[in-house]
Amino acid sequence: MNQGKKVGLLGSPLRWAGVSMTLLSAPVSLAEDCPTPSLQQCVDVDYRSSKCGEAHDGHCQQIIETEWRARWDNAPKRTVLLPKEFGSGTATVATQPVSLGTTRVSGMDQGLSGQVLKGQILYRKKLENLTKTEQAYLAQLQAWDKNGTQVTSCQEYVDEKYYDYSRFERRSGVHGDDYRALFQSAYETEGIAHRTLYSRDGKKLAPIWGETRVAKNAYFAFTPGPYPKGFKPYEFTTDAARLANNPEARQWAVASDSWHQEMAEQLAHIPDDELTVRQEEQEGFIALLAQRAGIYADWQKAYALFLKKDRDTKELNATTAERLYALDKAIEERLVQAEGQGCLDSKYVTSCDWSPRRYKLELDAAMGPRRAADLQACLFLTGNDFSETSFVRNAHLLKISTLKEKDYTLNTTMLAQYVLAYGQYIQAQAAPTNPSTGLVRHGGEAGDSGYAGDNFMGAGYDYNAGWEVTAPAASSARMQAKGFGLTGPWCEYNARIYGEFNAYANLFSPTRMEVIHIDGSAGTEGNGIRLTVGARFLGQSVYTHDQTHPLRVTFAQTKPVYAFDEAQTSYTFMVWYIPVTLTAGVSAETGVKFDIGGAITRDCAADLLGVDLFGILTPYLSVNGFASVGIGLPKVQVAVRGTVVLTRANLPLETDIGIYLSSPSHPTDPNTLFLRLTSKLDIETRFLDGRISLFAQLFDLKAEFPVFSWSGFGLKHNIYTETKTVPLARIF
Repeated sequence: MNQGKKVGLLGSPLRWAGVSMTLLSAPVSLAEDCPTPSLQQCVDVDYRSSKCGEAHDGHCQQIIETEWRARWDNAPKRTVLLPKEFGSGTATVATQPVSLGTTRVSGMDQGLSGQVLKGQILYRKKLENLTKTEQAYLAQLQAWDKNGTQVTSCQEYVDEKYYDYSRFERRSGVHGDDYRALFQSAYETEGIAHRTLYSRDGKKLAPIWGETRVAKNAYFAFTPGPYPKGFKPYEFTTDAARLANNPEARQWAVASDSWHQEMAEQLAHIPDDELTVRQEEQEGFIALLAQRAGIYADWQKAYALFLKKDRDTKELNATTAERLYALDKAIEERLVQAEGQGCLDSKYVTSCDWSPRRYKLELDAAMGPRRAADLQACLFLTGNDFSETSFVRNAHLLKISTLKEKDYTLNTTMLAQYVLAYGQYIQAQAAPTNPSTGLVRHGGEAGDSGYAGDNFMGAGYDYNAGWEVTAPAASSARMQAKGFGLTGPWCEYNARIYGEFNAYANLFSPTRMEVIHIDGSAGTEGNGIRLTVGARFLGQSVYTHDQTHPLRVTFAQTKPVYAFDEAQTSYTFMVWYIPVTLTAGVSAETGVKFDIGGAITRDCAADLLGVDLFGILTPYLSVNGFASVGIGLPKVQVAVRGTVVLTRANLPLETDIGIYLSSPSHPTDPNTLFLRLTSKLDIETRFLDGRISLFAQLFDLKAEFPVFSWSGFGLKHNIYTETKTVPLARIF
């Protein structure tokens, strides 16, 4: 993203109205009654439309031009790549740095990206003008520095296990989205390149870069994809597709500090803006490939589900093939464009092969997953409980032979040993065990919340998701008395998964309002499966589903709720004889995607229960705020339009649950409860992405031409993933 505002080009002198405005100015007598205006008055719309403003229009044009030229001369310059609408090529523009105002960032404690964002904001603001929340986080970081190697939370554990890298990453927040500055700082004395990194307690960290080979650029990731059987695939006929399908270019080099440095030197003659644009184009291409792979993977799951239930797959196959065909056509068109830009040359280094932005993305890809995995393992195995009575500080109570020490919070190396040993112990248990209590658990839950923005604009979220196995009240008492002994009417045991997501935003005001609420659950109930889904938009209910399905039910379908671009307001005023229209509003798309099936077998006479519930539930939302200023009326105008993504979120919930309870007459395992559970919940969110574009409207016909865009921030966070197949208990 570009934290600088593009001021624009000064072409020919800007006296485009000087002489004419003087001739058309108001009579001298009126001018004498109006004092000479200041620059502040001249840029005020109300003043310019007044009688005095009209009288001094020529004067205002002059001082605005003078101020504009002074700002141009004093502003830092850089070379940018112009869009096609402006003639392509490169040009020199002046930039104006963006200063952060009163930011408001909170929550996001359960994910690595939240910790990184909160730390970088402190340095983006140079530790000045911090809010109370930011001051509190800074105080927390300072407390971590003061307590030596002692670990007091999972967040501190990950921060200090990767101590040198964490410090560099936090300090790099000062660069914002200036990827070149970040790259250069990585190679400075206090950077991370060409040096060994250490943890807080002095242990060497694994190298940042491994031995995995990377493609020359993203276009070489292309290979023709599969189709459902019986359907003719799209035929890639262009030279571009042939050039991109290159195994050698797909395994071009091993990323390393030296390789990145060498690439930077070879491409030093190309402006960073061009390198960034080429990288962003590749990210769009990778998104196309990922979309195609996702559609085919969804088809594979649905196809297997249809076959299992003896359903006809003809319509499913045809719909999938049509979608894949359209995507393959778009992929080839993008490859042809890439060939025209020289990106598919496998012999020479091109502007598509490297950029400071690519360095940042590959750095995050190398260091992010390992730290995120450590954070999630610590949260799961400690419950983030580091109190005096916690297991992590009293490991001897667990009586695990591999844990020789009492307190494992003295440094990150010891805590890593605890997480490994205790994790192996928990995994080996016959019954699912709550690590923080040591007791058998009948469910699991995860949740978090977060917000980023200021008093002018911001967005946030919160979520909660989990699973549970429930028993009748009479049996619950016996279960507690006997650990996990299940007794009583066995056919009444139930399983449920659930999830809830809320997104809210504030726009042109500090007041937050709910943008979207989505909740869903699926579980056994009586002799069926109960599925509930609810969605609200701007406080209004837009979709509800609460139905109990019969013993055997299968449906694989996509049901978007609605999409619209209607919540807007406009104001038109006249500048001389030209109508100028200001428009602002919110556009949104929201829906719920289903791929769910299930089967239940109940025989209460024999006390036999069998339950399988499997599928994917994906609520999704995209909400954009937009504003434009144009010439013309609201329905007939040409405008400059700015669009900002307030929030874009997917909440895919993948589940496969099987619960089986044998009867006393079972030949091998009488009175035994088995549980097979696979449950995975991700959250994918983006905030404050944006673009500036030229916009034209003629009644119901609309056209939009992007000028430039920037990236906000986002995360893809695995809330939890659990897989278990165990005999829970034998009932005597």
